[in-house]
Amino acid sequence: MSLDVTTPAAPTIYELTRDDQYESDVHKRADLQTYLDGEENAWHEGFSAWAAETALSVDAYHIALDLGCIAAFDFYWDPELEEVAYEAPEIPDDWEDRSRYADIDSWSTVSAINEEMDALGETVAGVLTEYYVDWESERDIVETFGDQYNGRDDAMPEHIREDSRYE
Repeated sequence: MSLDVTTPAAPTIYELTRDDQYESDVHKRADLQTYLDGEENAWHEGFSAWAAETALSVDAYHIALDLGCIAAFDFYWDPELEEVAYEAPEIPDDWEDRSRYADIDSWSTVSAINEEMDALGETVAGVLTEYYVDWESERDIVETFGDQYNGRDDAMPEHIREDSRYE
């Protein structure tokens, strides 16, 4: 099944005025924002791939769009996994008690929207990781001290043990 809709604007994950961003994350978020809505347009690429495969109905999509679910996505670099990660918005469990969710008529609609927003996030994060992000691994270890020994002199090569510099 596919969803035939116009690609919405990419979510804003980086703003110059935000104070709640971690210092080490600022430059990477700025790069991700450029990839999402710049000339590269990774958002359009990921959204199109998701829309071609989604089972979400047009009505449910418009509900998600009207509720701001698309704009609420967050994408960020996860240094441990060395990939772009995401946080997908969800419709809260108490949706029936809130007037904001009056257009939603069932739990199946809520589940479909939540599942498909997660799938959209996964698709876009995958596109960013695979085709756009080219950051060097943060796990690269720089050898500062050269060869290290565990204190067993007999494990050290003979020419180092008898080095005259330390006599």
